[in-house]
Amino acid sequence: MGHLAALESTDPTGIGPYALLGRLGAGGMGAVYLGRSSGGRTVAVKLVRPELAADAGFRARFRAEVTAARAASGAFTAPVVDADPDGPVPWMATVYVPGVSLGRAVALGGPLPEPALRSLAAGLAESLTAVHAAGLVHRDLKPGNVLLALDGPHIIDFGIARAADGTALTATGMILGTPAYMSPEQAVAGPVGPPSDIFSLGATLVFAARGEGPFDGGGGQPADILRRVVREEPDLSAVPEGLRLLVAACLAKRPQDRPTPRQVVEHVGRGAVPAAGAWLPPSLVAAIEEAAAVMAPSTAPAAPPPPVPPQDPAPHRTDPGRRTLMVLGLAGGAAALAGGGTALGLWLGRPDGPSQPKAPAAKATAATPTGPTDPTRPLGTGTAAKPRWTAAVSEPVVQILGEGGTVLALSAKNLWAFDPAGRRRWGPVAHLPEPAAGAVEGLIAALGDGMAYAVMRTGANELGRALRAVRLGTGATAWTLPLPYEVGSQVAVSGMLDGRVYVTGTAVSTSIDPKKGWVGTAGPFVWAVDPATRKGWHVVLADPDTRYPQGDLFVPSSGTRLFWSSRNTDGSAQKIAALDVRTRKTAWERPSPGATTSTTDLLVQGGRHGHWRDGPHSSAGGMFLHVTDRLYGVDPADGHVVWTSPKAPLKGVVASPDGRTVFAAGSQGLAVVVYALDARTGAVRWAGSIPETTGGLPVLQAADDTVYLASGGRLHALDAADGKVRWTYEFSTVLAAGPPRAFWAGGGQVYVMGTKGLVALAAGGR
Repeated sequence: MGHLAALESTDPTGIGPYALLGRLGAGGMGAVYLGRSSGGRTVAVKLVRPELAADAGFRARFRAEVTAARAASGAFTAPVVDADPDGPVPWMATVYVPGVSLGRAVALGGPLPEPALRSLAAGLAESLTAVHAAGLVHRDLKPGNVLLALDGPHIIDFGIARAADGTALTATGMILGTPAYMSPEQAVAGPVGPPSDIFSLGATLVFAARGEGPFDGGGGQPADILRRVVREEPDLSAVPEGLRLLVAACLAKRPQDRPTPRQVVEHVGRGAVPAAGAWLPPSLVAAIEEAAAVMAPSTAPAAPPPPVPPQDPAPHRTDPGRRTLMVLGLAGGAAALAGGGTALGLWLGRPDGPSQPKAPAAKATAATPTGPTDPTRPLGTGTAAKPRWTAAVSEPVVQILGEGGTVLALSAKNLWAFDPAGRRRWGPVAHLPEPAAGAVEGLIAALGDGMAYAVMRTGANELGRALRAVRLGTGATAWTLPLPYEVGSQVAVSGMLDGRVYVTGTAVSTSIDPKKGWVGTAGPFVWAVDPATRKGWHVVLADPDTRYPQGDLFVPSSGTRLFWSSRNTDGSAQKIAALDVRTRKTAWERPSPGATTSTTDLLVQGGRHGHWRDGPHSSAGGMFLHVTDRLYGVDPADGHVVWTSPKAPLKGVVASPDGRTVFAAGSQGLAVVVYALDARTGAVRWAGSIPETTGGLPVLQAADDTVYLASGGRLHALDAADGKVRWTYEFSTVLAAGPPRAFWAGGGQVYVMGTKGLVALAAGGR
């Protein structure tokens, strides 16, 4: 909880005795709002979707959730303060907990340090003590249901909790939960008791320590994950040694071998959660304080309106839910989604909606002329575009690239090639990318000279990594080259420069020193490969000021220097540097400009919001492009800032094909603001805004005198000369706030991942 978005036009302004101040989130069941009573109490209000209110089964489940949440109220849960499960539209209000979900905190700020892990374990165990004492089993403990607050971690969402005696509203032989965090007995639809929550606690602690769950490493469908939960041992390599035995005990396959919540607390140490704010890294503390700011709006809320009247159930557009629930019928073995989720939701999509959301009513103001460089200048919405063609693929595409009349589509499992008319040239070709980098960030491959260069998993248990060259014309593998390190993680292709492929990630290797004996080397690495000779060089990037280094490698369109943006896992010690490809040494290093001005920016990729690392997204006009609190043009020769963009939250960046213009965009209020800047001087050529209510981070591509801007599940085609929107297309298959990573433009068309497969649209929209 924390980010407060404006109410949408279809939202009520109040429910029960609470005035609604804004949206905290949305899911498959409905939306969660920030509410305030006339007496000043701030609450989180869950309001179910109107069409679900007519479903007797759903209403019974919601009533059970309210009962469970009331019974489990404790120091580390969000207590229920009010509810009306039997009203025309059921709702529930809980205490508002200013915090950041564990999933978001780790994804954006990196794994937690050991002291914070200990506090997390103790706090969650104390919460489970209260849950189990109430005779309940949570059954869905996972990173998304854990809020990190100043006073410790809080468990939320009792949507599928049930009595420990097994009483349930679900049919026998059905499984409810999140596959990667289920216990073995839950995965096979066996009896589920309090030890099941302890298993989920252990899996959640592994996630907090390594950035993914103990059974996520092999990828695959939910059924594959459940099989690993039941049969395979967890990967605990990232768990600190002082906690490894405890976590291993929590993840024991047999329920009777797991500790109780009290034993977990005793092992970690009583009172492990310290004074407010002391248990988390500074950047997370600041983010939580920002989340708390929504509790003190500048104006008092108006008196609450009467309760929402009954509404006839009717189809309406909703986003997928935040809970990934798998329902597995054991008799038939079929899997179905029981509530929109993040993993399956990528493919299942959502109902088609209007091409453009209804904009909120504008306040009456005197007409003020705007110039071409005014960021408030309306750029319009254009017409609705129609796809030229849609090509079916068997799973969600996470990256799209093109070269020489071939369009390459890459999923987390396979490769396909299509021609510009949508005819399949070859595929699927099996290809398993790095799960922590490729499948998530979209950095699977780079194209050059008729080849696709991509990192793939190899060897026993798929622990090895190799660079693979695939011929675009046939799909055949030309060669593979193993990673030059013993162990590698988060390995990804950042781009190509001067015919060489540049790969980055985190490496661990050992060697023998004549004086010191065995010496270990670990840290971020850069690996350069010449495809013609299959030879190159590699180097581990060390920094004495950075204890837990993380970084992003950006490969510019030209020159002899790579751009390196680094930081600690907590967002501190942010730096930028240039790596000279001739000397293989750091040419210069400087503090990252503007990096500490925004706490939110500290958490989001160390300040860098771009979704690609290649030349058009990291360089223009001979300058490095660096995003923190705004956009900076950095001289690659010495690291000095040559120009700075206007003060605006510009997070998506792309250069024009000729490198003379930089297009940048960012969400600002209920709009996306777009700038066109001179690449050499930073001078504004034009600016304007597009209505947008979701607040999603925009991403950009540029081709064919067109700027393609994707945000909030919509694709906008802008005239590169003046920014006017030519057309708009609704393509979202994910939560509207999520960035679209499968997105490429070239050859007079733009390609995106739609609800039914790969979609091609003409640059002109027809």
